[in-house]
Amino acid sequence: MKWDFKSLLGGIVIGSVLFSGIAAAASNYPDPETKQTPFTYYFEGVPKSPASDVQGIMYKNTVYVPIRFVAENLNKPVIYDARSRSIYIGKLPTSKMYSKMEAIELVKAKFAGNLSPSHVVEYSHDDEKGHYVIHVYQTYVNNFQSGDSYTSTYGWFVVNPNTGDIRSLLQ
Repeated sequence: MKWDFKSLLGGIVIGSVLFSGIAAAASNYPDPETKQTPFTYYFEGVPKSPASDVQGIMYKNTVYVPIRFVAENLNKPVIYDARSRSIYIGKLPTSKMYSKMEAIELVKAKFAGNLSPSHVVEYSHDDEKGHYVIHVYQTYVNNFQSGDSYTSTYGWFVVNPNTGDIRSLLQ
């Protein structure tokens, strides 16, 4: 098979059309590295600047600030626990506190025999008492062509962060 100029040009045009959508979609996602802004932070009226590699970023009219820089300038230690995905500023809790990730794992363990791999167990919000509200559900697709789907809720559960006790929200 012989390749000629028309085949090459046709391939370039088709490739350009196919990959132009990817480039357009990529521009919709923020790139924090390009949106870093050199903010001036003031602590007790004294201006401070973090290292140039940890500047804050502005995204959708919200300034995201490096928490370690802020806490240390307030003379508070910062500890990050990767296992529970918890950030401690200042004193550590004096008693065991369950993190949101640990609460999700507690709910998964309690209902392990009833949940399928397609069930989603996720943190939703804190209730008025400071307990974690966990939503357990499945998503079913009605029509794969249109993408129509619905959510079937297995349950809403409240986890006490002090004790790890789980109760149904609907009781």
